[in-house]
Amino acid sequence: MVKLGMVGKVLIHNYPYGAYFNGTDAEALEERCTKRWMLELIRSRFPEPAAGGSRITHVWAGEREEAEAIAAGCLIENVCDTPEEVIESVDGVLVLDEDADFRADTVERSLTAGKSVYVDKTPAMDPARTRELVSMAVDRDLRLAAWSQLLFAPEAETLQDLGGGSALVTFNLSPDIVDKYGIHLVCSAFAAFGCDPVHMATVANGPGGPPMMVLSYRDGKDVVLRAGSDLPPRGSISYVGKEGGSVVVMLEDMAAMFDGSAAALARMFEEAVWPVPPEAIVRMTEAVDCLCG
Repeated sequence: MVKLGMVGKVLIHNYPYGAYFNGTDAEALEERCTKRWMLELIRSRFPEPAAGGSRITHVWAGEREEAEAIAAGCLIENVCDTPEEVIESVDGVLVLDEDADFRADTVERSLTAGKSVYVDKTPAMDPARTRELVSMAVDRDLRLAAWSQLLFAPEAETLQDLGGGSALVTFNLSPDIVDKYGIHLVCSAFAAFGCDPVHMATVANGPGGPPMMVLSYRDGKDVVLRAGSDLPPRGSISYVGKEGGSVVVMLEDMAAMFDGSAAALARMFEEAVWPVPPEAIVRMTEAVDCLCG
């Protein structure tokens, strides 16, 4: 059994991953879950683990009560006093925190200790730092995964084989938080059209305009990404083909997104494979950096 650890000063997205890997104690979840919106994604769905050969066995959070709550609801055996205690005790690490500096430092500590890592969002905000961490994983024959759960949006599957044309990808984000959450918009586009755009550029949008950028692909497809607080909740993709015809999808099934993300991580930790190519992780960080202008 592959032992995994979960760390975060403020644990994010912890319950969907805990439930997938460990199953749940339904009564403890109802009583102690600290993130009720996540409870709606897993309630009654994971009486037993969905992962076959890996379990989350250790957890650390900045607030011990948070770690104890996820441990009770998702059957995690060990609540630790430090991130180092988690890293030392497991075979792989899930870094679940919104603080980019914490993420980068914890990824580096985990790789140094010989542990493969998943980091929610990007490993770092600086593309050069992300490239450094990806290279470190490759050099040590370890795996590093990083993404927003939007990379596994099932609604985007209908767009994956469409060649050429153009698309508009949107996500409800106010401009002041695009640096923190722009990865959701980027992964929405990557889910539909691939993680390997050949060109990325910021779209000049005037003072105070919503953040926008364009991705260009080898098949001639141009994809405009737009963030804004005036958009519908979550994300959407509108596509127009080279010869006419259009498709509009809303990215809404969050339970399926987290399931897809967790399944990819289970394969990574159990089979020692890269869920997405190393270069794709760098491209995600570069895309967020470009979107932020």
